[in-house]
Amino acid sequence: MLLTPILLILMAAAAAAESRPVNLRPQVILRTPEAIAPAVLPYLACRYDRRGMPLLKVALGSQTSYDPNDKDCSATRKQSEAKALNLLETAPIPGESSPTAYVANILSDIDAYVQSLPELTGGKGNSELGLSVVVEDEVEPAYKRYGGCLTTQMSYTSVTPDTVMPVFERVISICRSVRETAVIEAENALAKKGWDAATRSKAAENTFTAADAQWLSIGRQYRESLLERSRRSDREPNR
Repeated sequence: MLLTPILLILMAAAAAAESRPVNLRPQVILRTPEAIAPAVLPYLACRYDRRGMPLLKVALGSQTSYDPNDKDCSATRKQSEAKALNLLETAPIPGESSPTAYVANILSDIDAYVQSLPELTGGKGNSELGLSVVVEDEVEPAYKRYGGCLTTQMSYTSVTPDTVMPVFERVISICRSVRETAVIEAENALAKKGWDAATRSKAAENTFTAADAQWLSIGRQYRESLLERSRRSDREPNR
C-alpha cells in the first residue's frame, strides 16, 4: 500500500497581494507492505487523527476504522502488531528479520513518518488541509503521472489569494485527458492483481476522485497561507 500525503507549499517571502509562481514540494511517500497493510492501517489512521488529519482508504472509498477512544493510539498499535504477526504466519518476510522485528520496524516507520508531517494550524476544523489518501502500489505509476500533470501545469502560473482556487480548478480541467488515461491504466493494473471488474473500476475512479480532492485542498491551503502572510505584513510597523 502507498500513502500519499498532501503536497506542501513552499511559500515565497513576499506580500500576499503580489502575483507569485506556485512552487510545490515533491510528495513524501510512506509504503506499507501489502501483506500486513490491513493490520497496520488502523494504527496509521489513529496517529493521523491525533494530528487532526483524515486518512482515506480510496480502494473502497471509506475511512480506515480504529477505536476513537484510544487517545494515544497505544492500544491500536498493540492490536495492529498482533494482527500483522498473524497475517505473517502465511506470508513471506523479506530479508532475514524475524516477524516481530519486521512488524516493529514497520510500526516505527509509521511513527517517524507521522511525526515528520507539519503540524496543522486551526485544529480539526482545518483537517481537510491534511487530507491524505491510501492507494494500491500497482496504481502508483498512473497516480504519479496525473499528479505530475497537475504540478507541471501549476508551475506555469502565478496566483494571488483571489485567483488561487480558479487556477487550481482550471489545472484539473487541463489535465482531464491525462486523468482519463490514468484511470484506465489503474483499472488494468488492478486487473492483473486479480480484482474483479466492478471493484477495480470503483477503486480506480475513487483514487483519482481523491486525487482531485487532495489537489483542491492544496489550493485552499495555499490561499490561507497567502492570506496569513498578508495579515502578518499588515501588523508589521511601517518602515
